[in-house]
Amino acid sequence: MSRHHSRFERDYRAGWERRDWSSNGNHVGSTSCSSAASTTSSSRPGLLPLPIVPSRLPTPATAACTTGNSEVITSLVANSSPASSTKTPCISKTENQPQGLATSVRWGQTPINQSTPWDTDEPPSKQMRENENPGAAPWVTTVAAGSQPALITHSYGMTQPPTFSPAANVQAPVIGVTPSLPPHMLRTIGVGKYEFTDPWHPKEMLKELNQQRRAKEFTDLKIIVEGKEFEVHQNVLASCSLYFKDLIKRSPRDSSRSGEKLELAMSNLTADVLELLLEFVYTGSLIIDSANAKTLLEAASKFQFHTFCKVCVSFLEKQLTASNCLGILAMAEAMQCTELYNMAKAYALQIFPEVANQEEILNISKDDFISYMSNDSLNTKAEELVYETVIKWIKKDAAIRAQYAAELLAVVRLPFIHPSYLLNVVDNEELIKSSEACRDLVNEAKRYHMLPHARQEMQTPRTRPRLSAGVAEVIVLVGGRQMIGMNQRALTAVTCLNPQNNKWYPLASLPFYDREFFSVVSAGDNIYLSGGMEAGVTLADVWCYMSLLDNWNLVSRMTVPRCRHNSLVYDGKIYTIGGVGVAGNVDHVERYDTITNQWETIAPLPKAVHSAAATVCGGKIYVFGGVNEAGRAAGVLQSYIPQTNSWSFIESPMIDNKYAPAVTLNGFIFILGGAYARATTIYDPEKGNIKAGPNMNHSRQFCSAVVLDGKIYATGGIVSSEGPALGNMEAYDPKTNTWTLLPNMPCPVFRHGCVAIKKYIQSG
Repeated sequence: MSRHHSRFERDYRAGWERRDWSSNGNHVGSTSCSSAASTTSSSRPGLLPLPIVPSRLPTPATAACTTGNSEVITSLVANSSPASSTKTPCISKTENQPQGLATSVRWGQTPINQSTPWDTDEPPSKQMRENENPGAAPWVTTVAAGSQPALITHSYGMTQPPTFSPAANVQAPVIGVTPSLPPHMLRTIGVGKYEFTDPWHPKEMLKELNQQRRAKEFTDLKIIVEGKEFEVHQNVLASCSLYFKDLIKRSPRDSSRSGEKLELAMSNLTADVLELLLEFVYTGSLIIDSANAKTLLEAASKFQFHTFCKVCVSFLEKQLTASNCLGILAMAEAMQCTELYNMAKAYALQIFPEVANQEEILNISKDDFISYMSNDSLNTKAEELVYETVIKWIKKDAAIRAQYAAELLAVVRLPFIHPSYLLNVVDNEELIKSSEACRDLVNEAKRYHMLPHARQEMQTPRTRPRLSAGVAEVIVLVGGRQMIGMNQRALTAVTCLNPQNNKWYPLASLPFYDREFFSVVSAGDNIYLSGGMEAGVTLADVWCYMSLLDNWNLVSRMTVPRCRHNSLVYDGKIYTIGGVGVAGNVDHVERYDTITNQWETIAPLPKAVHSAAATVCGGKIYVFGGVNEAGRAAGVLQSYIPQTNSWSFIESPMIDNKYAPAVTLNGFIFILGGAYARATTIYDPEKGNIKAGPNMNHSRQFCSAVVLDGKIYATGGIVSSEGPALGNMEAYDPKTNTWTLLPNMPCPVFRHGCVAIKKYIQSG
């Protein structure tokens, strides 16, 4: 009997008879079994007992049936008989229950189609395919009665079925039934068809190939590096490296000398690095640390080991610090490793204050230093730090670097340095004094501070603020009216709110006084104020607030004077719509090109209105309601398609808004307040229906609204014709569908403009 068979029979009998002994207190059976086991184990030293788990064994019955002259034994699953409900020590109730054929198997319990030795805990390296048995249930084996002994031997390693003590109420194991393999190894792909996948096959094959490489067996390529020879398999190396694949293809081979190995001598590689790369190729694993990561990445990039490149890049990204990010950035640029370059660049720009204190920044090349320091995204709250870093870099090797002082000083945004620092520190620096070009740059910054009205003519890369230095998307309130008792007063103040810190900042005031009923819109980061009425005169003036310069300038006038009109931006152009002209309502519509500074008249409104609610949504311009020529609510929705220069309209009593703003958010149009109301009206352009939204906290007429960061902000307004004006604002969050009151504005205001722009707020 084979070791496999004898050991299985020994362990199996011992397991079941121990249960018999436990159930009946029969110590004699136990002694006999133990003695037999001892005798067997002495003849087969070093073998571990086979782990038999009753809960994992199926519980079938074997039925014999006769078909013609032949008997067929079929393995089936049988229900437990009533007598089997007797409790048996060491066996739980669930273990007595019938179990399915697809019972799980533990490593060390070899199923029918596995040839792994019983004395190993390793997973099976090979599998034997079951004979197909069409028409039978999966894993149910049908055999002739005469072949039963052979089947028993094949399935359980025993020549005879085991005997059981009558006292132990345990069913016999299934004859011819195989416990299931893990689902990821064997799956059904059809009737009587199974697909077997060995997940350990690739690793085992690589392991064998690596052993062959070390033993120099079946190798057909010899790489010579630094006098050291490395024998490898061409196919293995070419499958991992496009560089070597192409090199092997182009290498001349003498077909008549088929037994000679191809030799490649390489001078641009070290033996240690090649050994590490080959280790990865043949094992798929390698230890990377800070000492070898850069070297390995350079080699992997050069020889096009793309998978290993990704591993090295991922490692280096996690190792980025203020002290090494610039070095990694330079290396990634030299290797044209885009992913690592972008990551290192973004990291270095973000932590500039920390990088500026490291020794590494003083040792990089001039070109790399200029490229880094001149970037608009350099994260610095004060340009003074940029200036100090430039001076330190020059003084690190002043004898050589002083000649580049003017070129280096040009990367500093000197106009954004505080005037006192400019006069007391920069002006007194010896490097600056000794260079005429440097003095010119400092004088340019002085003029920028002293002549704000002339800043438009002084535009250079140095007058452009860095994106991270005080630049924020802000809400700007433009002009408006105040209520003083029963009287009104014009406001010329322009202020902005930074939502990041909830602080208000003053901007350049309006260049006129006592103007009202104008319209305000933002295009890019500039603000355009058009029309209005001043001293009873309707105006066509258009003023532009330049955010970068913080000043107001006249641009080209509209072709038609108007007030109480709407203005909006579509495709970079400003549209002014309707309003009140010199002789009443106007249907005139025109648009302004901010690049050419020209106005163009387009198709007129079907219905002349003023004080309407207008916005852009889905490529169309929508004008809701307003006041008609009779002074009543227009009750009309007008829409314009810019591509066809055509208007259409529908009349509806549901559209009764006037003196209310409209904004677009998430594909819906919101009309806020108006007619001293708290209402929020929501229009769906796709479905063409209108519904009521949540009410605001205050009634608001002549208020203004803007969308910022996914929320709607309603500002100011007036509660009734007698007042008072509102000095607060509230925000609508579409996620919660609620309005929330926010801190007060600088002062109560109505009939004002409200837009959102990106604004540089200078510190100090």
